[in-house]
Amino acid sequence: MDTLVERVWNGEDPPPTAVDTLRTYLSRTRTRLDRAVGGLAQVERIAPRRYRLRVENSDDVDLVRFQRLRADARAAAGRGEREHAVGLLRTAAALWRGEPFAEFTGEWAASARARLTEDHRRVREERIRLELELGRHADLVGELHELVSQNPLAQQSVAALMLALHRSGRDGEALALYGSTRHRLNDELGMDPGAELQDLHVRILGQDPALRDTSVREAGAAPSVSQPDLPESGSGSSLPRDTPDFTGRAGELELLLADPAPDGRGTALPLTVVHGMAGVGKSALIVHAAHRLYSSYPDGIFYIDLRAYSDQSPYEPADALAFLLHTVGVPDPLPATLDERTARWREWTAHRRVLVLLDNARDAEQVRPLLPGSSRCRAIVASRNALTELDGAAFLPLDVLSVAEAASLFARIAGAARVSDMHSLRRVVEMCGCHPLTVQLLAGRFRHRNTWDLEYVADRLARADDRLDEFDERVAAALWLSCADLDVAARRLFRRLALHPGPDITLAGATALSGDGSPETVRRAADVLLDRHLLDEPVRDRYRLHDLARAFGARLGRREDAESVRSAALRRLAAYYLTTADRADRLAYPRRRRRQVPPELRSPHATDFAASPDAGAAVDGASVWLTVERANLLAVARTAAAGLPDFAALFPHVLAHSLRRWGTHEITAELHEASLSAHRSCGDRSGLAQTLVERASVLARENHTAALAAATEALGLFESLDDDRGRADALLEIGRSHLGAGRGEVCLRELDRALDLYRRVEDRHGIAAALNVQGTALVHRAEYGEAMRRFRSMLDIHRELGDVSGEGVAWNNMGDVWLGLGRYEEARDHYQQALNRLLLVGGKREVSIIQTNLGAVYQVMGQSERALVFYRRALVGHRSVADAIGEVTTLIRLGETHAAAGATEQALAQFASAEEISRRIDNSYELQRVLLATADTQYGAGRLGVALGTYRSALEIADEYSYSLCSARALAGIARTYFRMRNVREACAHAERARGIYSRLGVVAEVDELDKLLVDWVAAGS
Repeated sequence: MDTLVERVWNGEDPPPTAVDTLRTYLSRTRTRLDRAVGGLAQVERIAPRRYRLRVENSDDVDLVRFQRLRADARAAAGRGEREHAVGLLRTAAALWRGEPFAEFTGEWAASARARLTEDHRRVREERIRLELELGRHADLVGELHELVSQNPLAQQSVAALMLALHRSGRDGEALALYGSTRHRLNDELGMDPGAELQDLHVRILGQDPALRDTSVREAGAAPSVSQPDLPESGSGSSLPRDTPDFTGRAGELELLLADPAPDGRGTALPLTVVHGMAGVGKSALIVHAAHRLYSSYPDGIFYIDLRAYSDQSPYEPADALAFLLHTVGVPDPLPATLDERTARWREWTAHRRVLVLLDNARDAEQVRPLLPGSSRCRAIVASRNALTELDGAAFLPLDVLSVAEAASLFARIAGAARVSDMHSLRRVVEMCGCHPLTVQLLAGRFRHRNTWDLEYVADRLARADDRLDEFDERVAAALWLSCADLDVAARRLFRRLALHPGPDITLAGATALSGDGSPETVRRAADVLLDRHLLDEPVRDRYRLHDLARAFGARLGRREDAESVRSAALRRLAAYYLTTADRADRLAYPRRRRRQVPPELRSPHATDFAASPDAGAAVDGASVWLTVERANLLAVARTAAAGLPDFAALFPHVLAHSLRRWGTHEITAELHEASLSAHRSCGDRSGLAQTLVERASVLARENHTAALAAATEALGLFESLDDDRGRADALLEIGRSHLGAGRGEVCLRELDRALDLYRRVEDRHGIAAALNVQGTALVHRAEYGEAMRRFRSMLDIHRELGDVSGEGVAWNNMGDVWLGLGRYEEARDHYQQALNRLLLVGGKREVSIIQTNLGAVYQVMGQSERALVFYRRALVGHRSVADAIGEVTTLIRLGETHAAAGATEQALAQFASAEEISRRIDNSYELQRVLLATADTQYGAGRLGVALGTYRSALEIADEYSYSLCSARALAGIARTYFRMRNVREACAHAERARGIYSRLGVVAEVDELDKLLVDWVAAGS
């Protein structure tokens, strides 16, 4: 326990509750481990202050397995088994889970983090080196670009990328990369490239033929480009030709090419079943593996297409055996019965080494008679079904390709000259679902359409009502054969699941959607779809349709179900998500004003979190559900907004707190518009007023004008309803809108009115909320004494109510006051008090906000490294709860800290990440914040032309959405930039515009600063 305290609190004086806090965390860890893995891993208490993690198998610990795989890879590479080594290194790298110990500081965490990060980097570099030796340069270009972008000065990665580009016939890009790297090294480090990089540059310029020599293969393996000799007389082979476009599948090949009985003592036939959805590449994989295994089976390799899913009738076992026996030279007449033919086949294979490939198998009964009986032979079966009835088989599930592999496959078929637009190429293969057959057919079609480019193809796929119409008909035909003989329940479930607009669905959600009764009935139907690979189960009782399967299921639904049937299914789905979200939100955020979900919109399948006997576990479960189901909730809510007005009216109300946390600006606006329209059309004034308040709450920080309009309309409605609590809520949002717009005096006046009403209705939480906003307004006006009095009153109320989370917010606000006063020690202590309380109640988002504030304190105290530690902790927390806005804010702070330290490139990298998130969630307010921070850094680095463009981009967004303060800040930045560029006329014009906005908003300090800037620069210019 002492060691844990030391590492968690980094050697500082821990709080008095440190040991109790850690015991709570250990208890939670023990509970979650038990739920996840049972007795396989346990936290044991071996003494009063000593704990131990016990695991049944040390290889279950990722670090142990990582080290073993790395050692095995070194040994395999030493034996010349490069393919095997690559597979081991890929498996090792896949165990990585992000930055280790990101939430810890101190020497122990730093050293452990550095060691593990270096190990991961070395594993990746070693695997890339081996793959380059194996000639996979085209497959590696994308990954190497990513590595070099992460660290442009890592010369080993640059050299690897140059070599891969050269071998791909892209010498111009390789030489350009060398030039840009040389300039970077010279500008940032004052040095030239190393001797190895310079030598590679010279060799590429001279077209050294040795650079293109990739004729390296595993020890003992035959060249893949030539066919081996046929087996001796009396043997035979029916293996089809290998495909020249085979791409990826390194891990799967490693398993298929490995010795099936490495200890030499196996007596059972080595049997592998490769199973996956239609068109996923099973046949290509087993044929490619068989060509690589030629030398291991000198008596023959035999391939049979059993035609389970084909236009032809399935191959009966007796007919398949006749083919095999004829192939190996057994003369007619053959034995008449199936059993006799099976015996004759096993007699022939008993003393030989043969490999049997059984492709497109239907079931175990079709396969068993065809299997050799000798352990010296081997069989590989490919099927769309799992064939779990085959005893003793090893099962290898085959998924779609990775995006990089799918892009490489497309490029191989279409030709490298046609696929230089990597962004559009990724879009295309992603819209193909990275499905090998679809990618292959579309690439072949693209190759013969000279007028097409990748951007056109991507846009065409994006616009298609039914994406299957854009692909070759063979894709739909393959899917049709998979579901043609499904039973009624499975086929109906397949059609219903295709209606779900979200990425995945739980068993409970599928039960509600299907309308087929009990979860067990749905689970049995889902098992049938899982066996056919029409459905995935990434975690237990959570299902996912591949994009192509979803498109085909939707097509079947339109053909086989009436519109009323599909509409009823969607209503059941919406009811499930609305009811469950309502129950979760009431537990997770119990203090906000709530409306009831009408009985006709409730679902009997909704999860009842409150049924848990452990109240804390119930709250945790509700919070986790809201986070995990975020994408599904948004998708279903948008579907409701488009066509289910009664559900559309309630979704944004139920999700009000979550929508603020998720930061989905455009989606939130869309949901509110649909809700407001639904309330207006049915004349529900109370619901309309409540939705307007919630809309104003979202807009208060982003669009002050729109927020004020919404809150003002809500106030009028609540007054007409004689609802004092509603009036108070509306006045609170009116006050927040004025605060966001910089109108502090008006804000305080409106909040005084809200306080009177909250006191009248005895709403203590409302009083605390109003005091919170008033205190913040007073901080903005630098009236720190009055602000502190508000925050202390707020703290007293939360103490009386037993609201630990509210206490944490109050302590945090008082820390803001001390920070504003320049009393950094007091600010740090108050933030720490806030953190201690919020750690107890487990609000990750709130904890992360406090950690960001602690980082700000340490930054102004000149302790940049300490600040970065807290920012990184906050970043981990925001990401763990999918708090996109919190993540953006923290990334901005990280960037500003790097910029202040002169690390411009690191700062711009953080801003680029924040910009990507802002664009992904379509949040214009956060985007222009990021652009302003980026422009400030570019300005500080003397990149005036770039800064000017970035300021203008921020101004364009701020003006479009009426972010007045942000418009003023962008204009001021443009003015400063023009002054430094000696364009005094433009500078003065923009400064005057900024000054006018600041004056209108009453932001006196900024007006004074601009006045001083104008005087100084006009004097200098004259």
